[in-house]
Amino acid sequence: MTDHTAPETGAPRAGALDTLGRLLSRAADAIGIVMFLAAFCGFIVQIFFRYVMGTPLVWSEEFVMIAFIWTVFWAAAFLVPIREHVTFDVVYDVVSPKTQRVMAIFTMIVALIAFGLLFLPTLDYLDFLTRKKSPVLRIPMHWIYGCYLLFVAGLSLKMAGRLLRLFGPRWRDAL
Repeated sequence: MTDHTAPETGAPRAGALDTLGRLLSRAADAIGIVMFLAAFCGFIVQIFFRYVMGTPLVWSEEFVMIAFIWTVFWAAAFLVPIREHVTFDVVYDVVSPKTQRVMAIFTMIVALIAFGLLFLPTLDYLDFLTRKKSPVLRIPMHWIYGCYLLFVAGLSLKMAGRLLRLFGPRWRDAL
């Protein structure tokens, strides 16, 4: 006899969250790869037309610059693990794990506050950029530099996740 009662409502299972995290990570990887390939292909096209055909393309340099900007900010926000970002760990590496935990919590809180303070001015500046367009492709500048807002939001989410793990029972895994 099967049990037809509704499952308990509550927090999602850790397995489901892990699966979602892996799927989002793979999607972020795929998007990063596509952006890098776009920049690389644009660069190759630029070289081909400039040095082989003898007629440089006007749009390719701007396209490569935009693709590179998006690739860098996307990778920094979604592909690089939080512990792989630039850190000053001369003292951090020689102290006990409990002290490392305190230092990491402090760092995440300060960074989250700083990124929180960046959010509204970034929106304001992107709003200002709606009036400007790129010189050749005529793309609104807020689309070109909107990746910075994604960077701030994405890295803030990663920092908040690390902060939550630092307060959890398996906090050593977040060091």
